[in-house]
Amino acid sequence: MRQQIRLLLFVAAAILQLATPLYMAWHWENILQTGETFYWKTAPVDPYDTFKGRYMDLRFQQATVTRPDHTAWRYGQTAYALIDRDSQNHAYISGISHSVPSNAVYLQVKVSYIQDDTIHIELPFKRYYLPEDLTSAAENAYRKHVGEATVAAVRIKDGYGVIEQLYIKGQPLSEFLQNQK
Repeated sequence: MRQQIRLLLFVAAAILQLATPLYMAWHWENILQTGETFYWKTAPVDPYDTFKGRYMDLRFQQATVTRPDHTAWRYGQTAYALIDRDSQNHAYISGISHSVPSNAVYLQVKVSYIQDDTIHIELPFKRYYLPEDLTSAAENAYRKHVGEATVAAVRIKDGYGVIEQLYIKGQPLSEFLQNQK
């Protein structure tokens, strides 16, 4: 009887160890496949850090929201940013909530700091991964055009966001780089 219980516990532990990384990979892929797409305007980026790997570190023009009704907010607090689109189909943060909104697209965010009636938040996405051979050319093109003609397509679902594509002058990054050759 004890051996059967031990075997059952071992099998359960093995299944859990296999299921955890599979779920983690599936979670982000599911957002990319079924999440709603929003286009975020990007902002200038810090210099490349060779220790962080092969990705582009993106910044976004809007990472603030006006404090609603002078409610209490604190540094590091989890909040829910309400996401909407402007007349040009660009994403913007239309509000912030202490609780998960029931009928709106939202992102789970962290409060960075509060200044007067403005809440500064950390968006849950900023890394755009790409093939190693494109990194240098992509960063140069991005830095050259950032703020004027760069937009990130972000898939959002259930409070999570994943960068799907980076656009420069209306073209996907890979197409833009090919046309520059």
